[in-house]
Amino acid sequence: MQRIIIPANYIHTRSTPFWDKTTAPASIWKRHLDAGTRQGVYPRLSVLRGAICYYGYADADTPEPNATLLINAGEFGVFPPETWHNIEAMTDDTVFSVDFYVDPEILLGS
Repeated sequence: MQRIIIPANYIHTRSTPFWDKTTAPASIWKRHLDAGTRQGVYPRLSVLRGAICYYGYADADTPEPNATLLINAGEFGVFPPETWHNIEAMTDDTVFSVDFYVDPEILLGS
């Protein structure tokens, strides 16, 4: 997966708590397209312990991912807006959080 850079003018709007395999919402482990990945929103997943694998898909139905990214402890990965995706915890002790960065034009309602 090509490295994605959050535009410098985007604004950090929220963070999730630190999650593990048991505390993260069940929907995060299944393919989804959520508010966090709508147009103009970049999610940045940070791994505190263990590892997460991100899988990006062309659409809701294509069986195989068209992008993968392994994020190890101490690293983060940025995901593209408007992308069907899911994640997988690669170790039982994985702990991670997600920060969301938004286009200021969206926040202004422009």
